[in-house]
Amino acid sequence: MTLKRNEGIIRTAAKLHQEGIIPANTYVIDLDSLEYNIRSLGQTAAENELNLYYMTKQIGRSGFVGNIIERNGIQKAVAVDVDEAIGLKKNNCQIGNIGHIVQPSKSQWNHVLTYLRPEVVTLFSFERAKQLSDAAEVLGMKQDVILRVIRSTDNIYPGQFGGFLLQELEYEVERLKALNGIRVIGITSFPVLQLNATKDDFSFTSNIETLKMARAVLEERGIDVKHVNAPSATSCYTIPLLKEHGVTHGEPGHALTGTTPLHAYNPNLKEIPSIVYVSEISHMDDQYAYTIAGGFYARSNMEYALYGRNEREMTKQRTKVDGISPTNIDYYGCLEKQSQMKVGDTAIYAFRTQIFVTRAHVAYVRAVNTQNPELVYLQRRGF
Repeated sequence: MTLKRNEGIIRTAAKLHQEGIIPANTYVIDLDSLEYNIRSLGQTAAENELNLYYMTKQIGRSGFVGNIIERNGIQKAVAVDVDEAIGLKKNNCQIGNIGHIVQPSKSQWNHVLTYLRPEVVTLFSFERAKQLSDAAEVLGMKQDVILRVIRSTDNIYPGQFGGFLLQELEYEVERLKALNGIRVIGITSFPVLQLNATKDDFSFTSNIETLKMARAVLEERGIDVKHVNAPSATSCYTIPLLKEHGVTHGEPGHALTGTTPLHAYNPNLKEIPSIVYVSEISHMDDQYAYTIAGGFYARSNMEYALYGRNEREMTKQRTKVDGISPTNIDYYGCLEKQSQMKVGDTAIYAFRTQIFVTRAHVAYVRAVNTQNPELVYLQRRGF
């Protein structure tokens, strides 16, 4: 799909790698397309009166890209954890939501309130709520919070369990209302949307009904619900669907780079694919070519890669990708060997990324469809 919709980024990535301007193990992001995607998301959200928080974990969670996003119309970030929030804040980015995936630790609430100053904090439990409330009271503050609500039938990813049980929400709300340092204003759940079995559309998970029932509980207990946050696959395509179900907030991540699951199958979506992963053939044996790694993601479901020594070859030569086992460190990727392959060839992959869990560099480029593409910024991992 990237080759079909944004061939220029593939040509640019190959050119910059072969010229030694970027190293292997580098994600390349087309800033022009990224900015177009951001503006499109912002416009669609405005038309549907939906608020957006941008997510940067998939693209390296840097202040550089946070500033780019905010200049193009999405004003506040959702941070996967406190460390991401701190990195963004150091570059004067604004924090909208913190705590939804990773809760701040008990010693960090003062820092959250005085330095990060998020619009809302997502809470999973009364214990965390009390910690936050106590810290806010000491500072003479009252922090807006939203509650992650779950029930047994919900779709929750492994390692992301937690939240207020729907059947206990009435009781928990009364306890939370007694805390003077917080103000409950809404609810959230994740994931609310998933790619369907035929891979031609998104389907709502049962979590959307959990949100509706949780909203009713809060309103029955006298809470003015201003915030219904429904992240997962927030995009120009899904924003109107979210609005129909009473959602007020979304959190685009993969839509920023045109890489939600549906973007791999539907060429007519608004956002343009704008990210590739660049590697290099390190060595070969009789069966495989091994590529310098560090940036692979076990859930990426890669099938093919492009390879070659120049821009022309890159768009015409492809080979099968051997599976990347999550049980091993990705020192090397593995490609099915082809007769024309040479050590030093560029290898280019395109998949849904989670750069923050990798050892990869990130290169931001412009003018990918010209003869003189430009490297704007290189974010080096660990240096």
